[in-house]
Amino acid sequence: MMDALLQIAPKIYEFGKKFLQVDMRCTELSNVLLELDSKVEDMNQEVKNQEAQPGKKRKKVVDAYSGQAKRFRDSAQSVLDSCSMEEHWMLTRMTWVPRIEKHYKEGQELLTKGRQLREDGLTYDEVRVRGEMLPLEDDQYIGKTFSRIRDSAFEALKGGRVQCIGIYGYTGAGKTNLMKHLYNKVYQDDEVFKAVFWATAPDNNNGKGHYNKALQKCVADGMWIDLDNDVVHDEVRCAGKIMARLRDIGPGRTLLFLDNVKEEFPAYELLGIPESSNTSNGVNCILVISTLSKDVCNKMGCDLPLKMELLEKEEAKDLFLHEVKRGDNYNNDEKRIKEVAIKVANQCAKMPLAIIVIARSMVGIKDVREWNNRLNEMMGMISSIHEEEEKIVEQLKFGYVCLKDRTVQLCFLAAAKLLPNDCQITKVEMIEKWKSSGLIGMDRKGKHVDDQGHVILNQLERMCLIQVVAEFQTVTMNKWIWKMANTVS
Repeated sequence: MMDALLQIAPKIYEFGKKFLQVDMRCTELSNVLLELDSKVEDMNQEVKNQEAQPGKKRKKVVDAYSGQAKRFRDSAQSVLDSCSMEEHWMLTRMTWVPRIEKHYKEGQELLTKGRQLREDGLTYDEVRVRGEMLPLEDDQYIGKTFSRIRDSAFEALKGGRVQCIGIYGYTGAGKTNLMKHLYNKVYQDDEVFKAVFWATAPDNNNGKGHYNKALQKCVADGMWIDLDNDVVHDEVRCAGKIMARLRDIGPGRTLLFLDNVKEEFPAYELLGIPESSNTSNGVNCILVISTLSKDVCNKMGCDLPLKMELLEKEEAKDLFLHEVKRGDNYNNDEKRIKEVAIKVANQCAKMPLAIIVIARSMVGIKDVREWNNRLNEMMGMISSIHEEEEKIVEQLKFGYVCLKDRTVQLCFLAAAKLLPNDCQITKVEMIEKWKSSGLIGMDRKGKHVDDQGHVILNQLERMCLIQVVAEFQTVTMNKWIWKMANTVS
């Protein structure tokens, strides 16, 4: 009997000791709470730092863990508070030990779970469905021509009637500005358009391979996709990554705005964008491009090409006065200035680029003699070219550079010599001039030469370098295009 008592005595002692060491148990639980508070605070700070990076989003399990830790803390603190009340007898306090140990164990498990969460990662790469809103000038003049094209494109996109929209026109017609307005309008309609992204196409001066690579990178950056460009660039693999992102976005319309496209490209092979409305592969991506030439729209299969036309005369005047900040309240001198300003606006030949550049160069000019001088310069009555005019001409040269065929370039320059000051001649006359100058027909005979001439005229029209009056089959040239042609050596 004595031997049996001696054997179980240590066990009884160990069992009872924990009831006698209430304060020590409370201290252990308090330490767990402090460690848990510190861990939750560190996790939240770590998540905040990671979420500052593009595309990183907090895992839901992190919030669930924080909530679980809070509930545990409240419960454990309640036990500690109750156990430490001074009026309790020692025997009463000892009865709290099982609950203290239970909470201590739960706390240890929560700490282990927190360590595992951090090892697994607290954030994930979010499938982003929006780029960013684009900056637009405050108090910008919006005319009827601009509004009509923007609204036509928006209604077509909203109605789901198109797979590719092409906005084309001469340099300085306002294509990028219109694209920005259309993008922001679409961006804010998340009920119809699930995903919207913007990218600017690269230059194409370094060969096809470089262009394809740069195009993929521009689009991928706009869609928050990392192509791992520090390794060998694989076009097929990169196209697969872009397509995978489009699939991850899921059902619904995805819009990709691609500004300033220099030449056509295979949308499916390079970007994983189907060239038809077939969405069997899980991708429904609509492409909206801006480009200089209608040829690019045609080759890209745009089912809604929209041309940025020259402004109406009244619109051109209103835009000029808006940019030069001339309101309706005038004294006598200001009325005279406005009259001259309208004449200057007329010399801008309805081209938004020229109107804006010239108008902004005259902001704050209150001497009517300066306005008269500017008008005379633009009318060619005095031989002086302003820096602003040089800027306009330089930008317009891009259209000429895009005429990669030397014969077409020479025909354009020859046409400019025949079309000063809004002159018009018939298509037949223009082709005859080219033939007599030996610019065309050197490698063909008869009617085939006329066919070549019409092909070149059509190409120049699609590049917006000439204007054709269809009713009379005559050709004319915008004043600024004419000036640009005369600076080409």
